[in-house]
Amino acid sequence: MNGQNASLNLAKALIKDVSRIEQGRVNVTDKKGNRSLYDELITETQLRKKTEKLFNDGHYARAVEEAYKLLDNIVKKRSGISNGSVSGAPLMTTVFSAKKPILKLNAGISQSENDEQQGYMQILAGCMTGIRNPRAHDSDWEDTEQRAIVLLAFANHLIERVSLSKK
Repeated sequence: MNGQNASLNLAKALIKDVSRIEQGRVNVTDKKGNRSLYDELITETQLRKKTEKLFNDGHYARAVEEAYKLLDNIVKKRSGISNGSVSGAPLMTTVFSAKKPILKLNAGISQSENDEQQGYMQILAGCMTGIRNPRAHDSDWEDTEQRAIVLLAFANHLIERVSLSKK
């Protein structure tokens, strides 16, 4: 239950932050030298290396695209799947399969843990289709600064979960 409570608290905090961002009550960047929201939310080192300059230069859709391409590559590396033809949603459904996962997010003992595995498999597959692909295949795709920070924070969370998974 502690893991579920921690996940629920994280989700509530993220929803609250997203709501504050959408209502314009939080500055995404701080021109006065204070830590920006990017600095507060994007804590994964690899993600920062791939997205920080793009984000700070205003290339929001490209920063988001790079974040989710990085997520795809991390899953490939951690799972040991090096076949270049498998990526995106098919990669996620294979690697995080609820029945026979290559990477496990938990022990898979309870129904709740099985549900978590299945849910993250669906989330990760959906992110590849609904977040990464439109930006990778549509050169006119644009994101606002606010949308980009939310999607980058979500990528940060997913990268953290993948990094903690067990083979």
